[in-house]
Amino acid sequence: MPNRLLSFRAALLLLISSAVIIWPISYWLPIGDFLSVLNSSGYSNYAIALKGIVVVYFLFFMMNLISAGLAFTKLDGRVKFALVLIPSSLLILLPMILVIPVAQGLSDRGYFTVLQAIFRLLRFSTPQLWIIVVIVTLLSVAINVLAAILLFKDKTGQVEKAIDAPGNLKKRYGIYSAVLACALVIVGVSGLLNSDKRSLDRQSCSNYAALPIPETDQEVPTFLSDVQLYGDAAGTQEVKDALVSFAQYSRQYYLLLDSENPGLDMDQLVQAITISRDKVIEVCSEYSVG
Repeated sequence: MPNRLLSFRAALLLLISSAVIIWPISYWLPIGDFLSVLNSSGYSNYAIALKGIVVVYFLFFMMNLISAGLAFTKLDGRVKFALVLIPSSLLILLPMILVIPVAQGLSDRGYFTVLQAIFRLLRFSTPQLWIIVVIVTLLSVAINVLAAILLFKDKTGQVEKAIDAPGNLKKRYGIYSAVLACALVIVGVSGLLNSDKRSLDRQSCSNYAALPIPETDQEVPTFLSDVQLYGDAAGTQEVKDALVSFAQYSRQYYLLLDSENPGLDMDQLVQAITISRDKVIEVCSEYSVG
């Protein structure tokens, strides 16, 4: 017997899945800048795989939104089922398929090593980020599978003169969907803002990595001023604090180096410099690619 409520619930699940998948997508925003990176010569050997993975994530997101809207129509549930399940299957299978030619060209490395390396090039450059991407992707697909099952069970589009859901229930689920859609917009805006911050962090870390090591004492003040400048321009407080702390501790050590009575334990200051430098390496490791 047809049950329109199953489709309404599926729409809610699809909106939740869309909100979840925004997290990895936000690492590629603004998409124009990221595609320009993928079009550079350094990525030419992997461009097809990288662009294909980006496209399938965006396709999954867009099809979820379309399917959520179609869930409120009397379109045949089998069609809605396919529109949900096909992008979900592609999200799992296509990245693994696209990596095969790359892995064949790197026969000295295992397939899963190459797969992880490809995702490093997609800005998921630490093992922790890689694991989170896998979990988020599997979670989104699992939600979609559940939504697809609900859509398939709703036989409204297959039964002639099927009874529609009561108006009050349609209105209630419409409100639920509107609330989730607003939440999705908020998550999207938040992801865009975070991507802007990560872009600033990436630029600060890149500038820091490109700084030449001072060869003379006269070059040290300029070097430390540049580090401080890059820290101040960083997007997140973590990267900012790491770079600024390294610059300040190093400047303090440099100024007291020739003092007969520095008034500070220089060994502790050296330790603070080492810790702050290691912190810079840690926070910038996430931005070591593209």
